Amino acid sequence: MDGLITGENDERVGLSIIDNDDVEHVVEMEFDGEIKHHDQDGYPDKPVNQTDEESERIRQARSFARYYVFVERGYDTVPASENPVRIDAVRQAINEMDLAEFESVFGDLYQQLEYEEGSGTSPAMTVPSGATDPCIYCTNVYLGIDPLETDLGTQLASNHGLDVTQSAAEIDLTDVSESELESWAEFSGEFAAQATDTGLDLSDTAYIDETSDLYVKYPDGAQLAVVDDHLAPATRDPDTIIELLPIDPQDLEYFKSFMDHYLRCQIRDSFVEMGVHPPEVFQVIGMGRFMAARGYDYIDFYPEFHNPNAEAFH
Repeated sequence: MDGLITGENDERVGLSIIDNDDVEHVVEMEFDGEIKHHDQDGYPDKPVNQTDEESERIRQARSFARYYVFVERGYDTVPASENPVRIDAVRQAINEMDLAEFESVFGDLYQQLEYEEGSGTSPAMTVPSGATDPCIYCTNVYLGIDPLETDLGTQLASNHGLDVTQSAAEIDLTDVSESELESWAEFSGEFAAQATDTGLDLSDTAYIDETSDLYVKYPDGAQLAVVDDHLAPATRDPDTIIELLPIDPQDLEYFKSFMDHYLRCQIRDSFVEMGVHPPEVFQVIGMGRFMAARGYDYIDFYPEFHNPNAEAFH
C-alpha cells in the first residue's frame, strides 16, 4: 500500500491511495475519518458485482487512508478500537501491571473463563438466554493518560501549583477544592494543547482507566451483535475491545501473558486489514478480533493468521 495527501482544506483531506493490486483510489475524508468521496477504476462500482477479494481491496484502501491521515496529520480518523497505536498502548499498560492490579481490572473475565472451562466455582455473569454457544465474552477497555509522567506535564503542574508527587490515576478529583479543580482543568487544557502542538508521544504515560462490565456477542452476518444491553451508555469510544471465545486461562500469570499475545494479534489484524505487512513485533499467529478471523477464512489472498499451525510469516 502507498499513500499521498493531495490536498487539504477547512473540511477535508484528499488522498491518492495505491492498493496492493496497483489500483489507484482517490479519497476525500473529513477530519473524523468519514469518507465523503471514494473513486477507483480497478473494480466494479456496485458491491453486488464485486468478488469478496475485490470488496476487501476497496475496504483495505479506505482503512489505509484513515490510518495514513492519522499518521501524517494527527487527526482522529481511525476507529479507536481498530487503531494499532491505541491497542498497543493498552497492551503496554497491561504489561506494566502487577498481578494484583491485573486481577482487579480483568478478574471478572478470568473468573468467567475459568468457570466456562470447568475449574471455576461460580460465573462472573449470567449468560443471556439469546446467546450462542459458545459465547464471545467481551469487555471494553478505556485508557487514561497520566501527564505527570512527562516532563511537560510535571512542569505545567508545578506552574499551576499542583501536587506532582502522586500519579494522575491516584488523584480523586471529588476530594479536591473548587479552586484546585479549576487549576486541574486549566492544567489539563494547557497540557492537551501543548502535547498536540509538540507531537508528544503519550504511549508511555497511558494506564487502564476503566473497563466495562462483561457482556457477550455473537456473529450476525458481517458483524458481531451484542446479546445483552445492560451496559451503561458509553461517554467515549473504547481504546480496545476484548473479545474472547472460551479458553483455559490457567493461572493469572499465564492469563496476563496470554493477553499480551492476544493484543499483539489484534494489532496484527489492524495492519493486515489495511493491507500493510505488520511490524515484526506483531507478526504473530493466533486469534485476534473475531471478525478479522472470519475474513481470513473467506478471503483467498489472506493467510490463516488465526490458525496456530499457519506459517504466515515464514
